[in-house]
Amino acid sequence: MDTTYADIQAEARLDIAVEFITRRAIDCPDGRVHRLLVADQNGTEFAILTTPDSDPIRDLKTGATHRITSLLGATPPDATETTDATCPNCGGALRPGTVADAAGPTVAEAATELGLDARIGIIDNATTIRRVRPGTTTVDDWTPMHDDDDGRVAAPDYVCTDCRRHTASQHHHDAPEADHALDEFVENVSPAPATSDMASPETVGLAAGGAKDVTNFRENVIDGYTPQPEAISDEGLFYDYHFETGERTDSDSLFAPRYAAAVTEHPISGKTEQYLSVGLDSTLSVADFERPRLDLVAVLDVSGSMTSPFDAYYYDEHGRKREAEPDASTKLAAATQSLCALTQQLHPDDRLGVVLYNHRAHVAKPLRDVGTTDMPAIRRHIRDITADGSTNLADGFEAAVDMLADHTGNPRDEQRVVFLTDMIPNTGATGDSELTELFADAAANGIHTTFVGMGLDANAELADTLSGIRGANHYFVHSAQEFKQRLGDEFAYMVSPLVYDLDLELRTDGYQIASVHGSPSADAATGDLMHVGTLFPSAKQDGEARGGVVLVRLEETRADADLELVASWTERNGSDHTEHVTVEIPDDPETFAHDGIRKAVALARYARELRAWSRDVHERADATGGIDDWLLGDARGDHERESVPLTVPQQSASRFVQLHDYLADEMDAVGDDTLQQELDLLDILGWEAPTAGAEVPNE
Repeated sequence: MDTTYADIQAEARLDIAVEFITRRAIDCPDGRVHRLLVADQNGTEFAILTTPDSDPIRDLKTGATHRITSLLGATPPDATETTDATCPNCGGALRPGTVADAAGPTVAEAATELGLDARIGIIDNATTIRRVRPGTTTVDDWTPMHDDDDGRVAAPDYVCTDCRRHTASQHHHDAPEADHALDEFVENVSPAPATSDMASPETVGLAAGGAKDVTNFRENVIDGYTPQPEAISDEGLFYDYHFETGERTDSDSLFAPRYAAAVTEHPISGKTEQYLSVGLDSTLSVADFERPRLDLVAVLDVSGSMTSPFDAYYYDEHGRKREAEPDASTKLAAATQSLCALTQQLHPDDRLGVVLYNHRAHVAKPLRDVGTTDMPAIRRHIRDITADGSTNLADGFEAAVDMLADHTGNPRDEQRVVFLTDMIPNTGATGDSELTELFADAAANGIHTTFVGMGLDANAELADTLSGIRGANHYFVHSAQEFKQRLGDEFAYMVSPLVYDLDLELRTDGYQIASVHGSPSADAATGDLMHVGTLFPSAKQDGEARGGVVLVRLEETRADADLELVASWTERNGSDHTEHVTVEIPDDPETFAHDGIRKAVALARYARELRAWSRDVHERADATGGIDDWLLGDARGDHERESVPLTVPQQSASRFVQLHDYLADEMDAVGDDTLQQELDLLDILGWEAPTAGAEVPNE
């Protein structure tokens, strides 16, 4: 920290290291002020005054170095410098105001009593001071977020020398004429701060980017809400399970895809369906896997919606905001605890930065290597964060990208932004296309993003859209403790994309792609091309890869045709790979190459039914609401979601009964008892008597 006394400017804040010399207490009518005499690193001595509402000054030791963050610069008031105008409150003389006045009357009085006339520093409730222990080499480089853009504190125009009232210049002239009386004044208020199982038999598995769970979907159902349909993406659901990927093939590349086919009747419609699975495996051994060095910027949402209860909707009943109840677990509390847990996964040579954002972005911690950062102090600051204001997600991201843009390290290092947010942007760039372009441009320059969604009302649709970008993934947090456990299990996998741009092209006129399950880029599939933007490493269990499958539902366009495929991809080191494959499709129904594809088919059908139900309920809720054209000042934006009560129409209930029976049979067939959680979810939905003849939903 090279800042010296010469850098102190009135109304501005700065960070400075000083040597403590002496302290003196001054009792004023409105409280006690401490005057600290300190010296900068050049030996220049100067005075610092503390406001009564600042943190108690402890642990000061003569001759020791102390690091002060957000010290406010000020010029002491001069009581002899008065104007011709008089105070409208008491008729007393007015003098020009200073920042010392803005900090409080006690500070101004103490400065006058001490006869201070040179620039001073002020420690207020936005300032922190910490002693630098001998032998300590770490830095606490945290800068609190303030209500204004740069932490500046404006001085009042004038102050009454008698009653100490503040007044603005526009309310008086040089002479105290009656028609120019000072009829308004500002009270003296100091501004407040804004506040895996990693064991593997041989190699690391792989899983598609995008969603890494369906927690948001499950928790909405448990709490009595109808979830957003995007909250149960196939890749998120697949990541809850381990999949057999098929026989290993010889390969010189890191990625070793395996292909398998199945023919099976849909349990409700009775239609015969044909599937192709791409087993996602690698040739990289667990022992040889090493996550890259990280430049990581955590971007924390500190907007008003983050203060709402974790298990409720902030925007409800036509856009009215729901405030947190006392002692309620809030999204912000979970986010700050999760961020603290995340910092504990970093290595000394990783670099960490932190951005806070609401209606604007604030760099709370510049990018610095962890080994020289006082990480316990940083975690204390994180736990002290408060929230308010609107949500400019784009501003927060751009501030993070600006920090990472100066990266000059090894090109194999990973540059990653981790967003902790409820994904409800309502100011700045809010359109899906605008945000997608913003994140995609950064990804093209090697800056990848992880989204960590907070709360039941987290916008699953936006998270699903953005996490399909190259190198991106997203998680929904149910509890900070659960997320902490997950970080310990798989943080290295979460931040280490290994394969990009996996394309699977059908080189035959006998089949075409009907749908893709297990990729956030599924909607980009054409009749003969499947695309997966990113593959991340994943843990294995008994040789099966977590989330290790992408499933393709096929449509046969010509009988007896061979299924010819061309797979191509790019690996992290920049090498490109292509392979040609022929896959034989079985003739008989209920034929599966292995249990991995059978489990994937069952889960894809299950997710498809739940999305169809959720979409139907939400569309009905929108349609039955009529048109409300009354304009409210805080009406919902595009990403602000109202809750929809848990509702199961008769048609959906009937299908769920059949789905439950089918899923129970498949659980027994593949021998995976963890599928019981899906049966339990169907039990919560509460089915009614089945109705025959319903059509399978299109997707």
